[in-house]
Order: sequence, then structure tokens, then C-alpha cells
Amino acid sequence: MNGFVTVDSETILNNLILQFQEALGETLYQGDERRIFLEQQALVLVALYNAINSTGNQNLLKYAKGSVLDDIGERTNVTRIAAQKAVTTLRFTLSSAQAAALTVPAGTRATPDGKLFFATTTDLIISAGSTYGDVIAQGTGTGEDYNGFVAGQISQLVDPVAYVASVSNTITSSGGSNIEADDDGENIWSGFRERIRESVTSFSTAGPTDAYIYWAKSANSNIGDVTTTLIDKIKEFNSAAFQTAYPEVDPTPFYTEISSGKVKINILMADGSLPTQEILDSVLAVCNNKKIRPLTDNITANAPATTSYDIALTYYISRDNTANESVIRTAIEDTGGVIDTYKNWQNSKMGRAINPDELRKLMLNAGASHISITAPVYTAVAEDAVATTGTVTVTYGGLE
Repeated sequence: MNGFVTVDSETILNNLILQFQEALGETLYQGDERRIFLEQQALVLVALYNAINSTGNQNLLKYAKGSVLDDIGERTNVTRIAAQKAVTTLRFTLSSAQAAALTVPAGTRATPDGKLFFATTTDLIISAGSTYGDVIAQGTGTGEDYNGFVAGQISQLVDPVAYVASVSNTITSSGGSNIEADDDGENIWSGFRERIRESVTSFSTAGPTDAYIYWAKSANSNIGDVTTTLIDKIKEFNSAAFQTAYPEVDPTPFYTEISSGKVKINILMADGSLPTQEILDSVLAVCNNKKIRPLTDNITANAPATTSYDIALTYYISRDNTANESVIRTAIEDTGGVIDTYKNWQNSKMGRAINPDELRKLMLNAGASHISITAPVYTAVAEDAVATTGTVTVTYGGLE
């Protein structure tokens, strides 16, 4: 961390003792009560100097955190993304078709587990003769805990409604996010801090790549990677329509193809998953704002293409490491170990080539002595695509 004041406990103590000895004209030996007192004061000065450095560093984007980082963001009109609610579609099924329309009031709740609740956002009117109706519902609270309930899991009706026999979600719940963090917990330039750094690019209305990346990331704090692609879309000249409108004009000179720019914004979530339609819609809503989008740009928000790879390998441990055999195997194979670390690294960024050498490095660092990797093989990945994991087969070959 950057330091405004040099902090070295030994230097501080030596200076205190020398100054004290010069003032007294005496030598302070080990065990002297006055020297012991100065040693205690040196600790106080070290803490004070550290506090000075910490306060000074809070003025720098790289080191600021919490509310101070919020204040720095205000300088460029960047605010922390608030926590958001997950959404899904609930289907209310009646016990039988009714002779008159039935209303399921807004706010009717359903739950998957009795702990997290989803409430309908509008009144649902099930017309006479129908046996079910669908309506949008959102989590009653914010955060990622409300995400990932697949179709059919949200099936417990909390607020009874006459003639409603059952309820269930028809699509996976998604879109919930926690309040945007300073960083992702591992990389300094990530999350809110990185958006502040990128905010200077948002001032241009000429459509620079970095501006689209900045605005796309501002749509949801769970977005991890953004790329943009410019596509030339060829429009064919409609000669038949032209001749109908202007029969007296020769259309031949107008056969030239017309090319127009189409900006494709590609979105990847921080955990390496593909974005849901709700996320893509929120990105498009932000980037398509007329104060952000150049007049002639045609913007689309898309999930990246995927390039699948398998993991198939056999690894060995040196006999010199026999005592650590179980520890090394756990570090490589267990949840959160080397294999998961590699998958997270490989799948978390678009355009990142599938690289078995990264996997080999991680396994060697974990204690493996020899790795025979059948898959993956090095494969380039397009800038608007992301690698995704297929089958994983990890075999321990024993000691060698």
C-alpha cells in the first residue's frame, strides 16, 4: 500500500532514544526504565503513522473503501449499484374453470422453502372459463439468494386466494443482486472501484468501446465481463418497390449495397454463467438511452457464444510427498480446489483461450509431480465467446 509517512518501528525507536540521549547527555542502556518508556511510546507513534497513511490513502481511488469510495465516485457522477430483486413468472392454477373472471391481487406471495418469498407485482385476472393465469413476481427482499429457483420450485402459496388450487414458477428466478461491492474480494480493480476508473470514458457520445462497457456494467452488479462487437449489416436494395414507386426511373444506379453499423454488446456474469433475458433487457435499457447511445448506433445485448471443452487428465504425486498425499489430493479434487479454480478462471472472461498450461501450473503448485492432460487442448476463443466446461474426468495415478 502507498505510504505518505514512512513507518519503520526500529527506525522510530532508534530516533526516540538518540534524541532523548542527546537532550539528557546520557546513554540509555537496556533495562533503563526511561528506555522502556520510550519503547512503549514508539508503538504509539507507529500506530499514529499507520493511521496517517490510512487516512491519506483513503483519498486515492486505488485504496479508498466504503463510504469514502462512494464520495470519490460522486466526483464523476458514479453511484454504487443498489441491491436488486429477483424476478420470475408465477402460474396460478384454479381448482376448476369459473363462470366469472377471478382476480389474484397484487402482492400475493409464494415461497419455495418458507424462508424466501416472491410477491406478484400486479393484479392477475384469470378470465372466465380459464383454469390458470401467469403473472410477474419478484422477491420480497433483495439479493442473490432469490436467484436460481428452477421452474416448479416456488410452489407453496402463502396468501390463500379463493378457487386457487396451486401455484408454481414457470421460469427460473433471476436478476437478484447484492449491493455493489468495492471489489470482488480478490482483485483490486473490479466492481465499483473499476467502474469509477472507467467512468471518464462515459463522457463521450461518439460510441467508444469503453463507454459501452462502462454503461453495461452499471446495469447490474453481477455482470463480470463485457465486450462489444461491430457488425456490418448489409441491406439489399429493393428494386421492385423502387420501380413501383418510380416507374419512370432506371433503378440500376441504386443497386449499391448499403452498410450500416450494428453494435453487439456481449454480457458475461461474474461467476462465468450466461446472462438471463432480464439481465440483457436491463443492459439494453441502460445503453439504449438517447443520452448515452450515439444517434446512428443500432444496439443489441447478447449472451456470448460458447466454446465447450472437457477436462480429462491423470496426475501423480512424488513419493517424497507421501506424508502430504491426502492433503494434495484434497487441494486438487475437492470443491473449491484446483479444478474448480481453473474452471472459474477459464470461464470468467470472454475471448480467453482454452489453455491447459494454466491447469498444469495450478496442479503443480498444489503438489502434483506429473500431470498427463488429454483434454483440454489449447484452443483460441473468439472475442465475443466464452469457454464452458463439459465433462470432467480427473484420475489419480498414485505415487511415483
